[in-house]
Amino acid sequence: MFLTTGKGVIVVDAPPSFGDKMLKAIAEVTKEPITHVIYSHAHADHIGGAGMYPKNAKYIAHVETKERLQRANDSKSPFPYGMFVGGKPVPLPTNTFKESYTLKVGNQVLQLDYKGDDHEPGNIYVYAPKQKVLMKIDIVFPGWSPFKGLAVAEDVVGYLDAHDVILSYDFDKLVSGHWGRLATRNDVEVQKQYMQDIHANAGKALQTVDFYAIAGKVGYANTSLLFETYLDAVSQECANLTEPKWIDKLGGVDVWTKDHCYKVIMAIRID
Repeated sequence: MFLTTGKGVIVVDAPPSFGDKMLKAIAEVTKEPITHVIYSHAHADHIGGAGMYPKNAKYIAHVETKERLQRANDSKSPFPYGMFVGGKPVPLPTNTFKESYTLKVGNQVLQLDYKGDDHEPGNIYVYAPKQKVLMKIDIVFPGWSPFKGLAVAEDVVGYLDAHDVILSYDFDKLVSGHWGRLATRNDVEVQKQYMQDIHANAGKALQTVDFYAIAGKVGYANTSLLFETYLDAVSQECANLTEPKWIDKLGGVDVWTKDHCYKVIMAIRID
């Protein structure tokens, strides 16, 4: 996403999968230079192409995002940041915030908010009030079941709660990060219900699948095998309860519902 301001361009994120298409898109709209770059969060599939932006721009992100990028820069891993998604190390944020940051440039205003951990610590809300556009990445996948493992969410409770936080904003369109189209409020409501069903069915499965019956078949000699068998059975029961309602409503339900169930089951058990 980018905005022209009359005094420079504000751009949010730089997916390496876009290549230089972002620069070409900006050039088709304006001759203004890029003056501000916002990182939604630290994942390389969303910002790993930011090295193409001007080095003298202001780079804005949550403090947690800067810490994670600094850690990636300092890492001695044989696999550099962004290596497997086409990205490269990116400029570190020059401006950071903890809770909120209002960016005013020329005739545009963006409100940046951090409402707590969800997909990843540091994953922010980017809101353009004049346009009624909200950008919140890797929570909602319009028309589809989220990517594997609740889109690799680090905080399951925060991920589930994020649906209500998104809906608290006055927006018409949501830039959600994947699957090729903008999301609507209805898309958020639909996915919220899907997540609520998974959560409810995960609880039911935990209450009905008999651990001791499984232990009677598997035995206690291999604890890893016992718990893997049990958790797989609970996850499958959750998926069996969930999929019939959703199989014709969202794409990928048959692919990733069981995996979402496992993630929610573990959160219910230990979070």
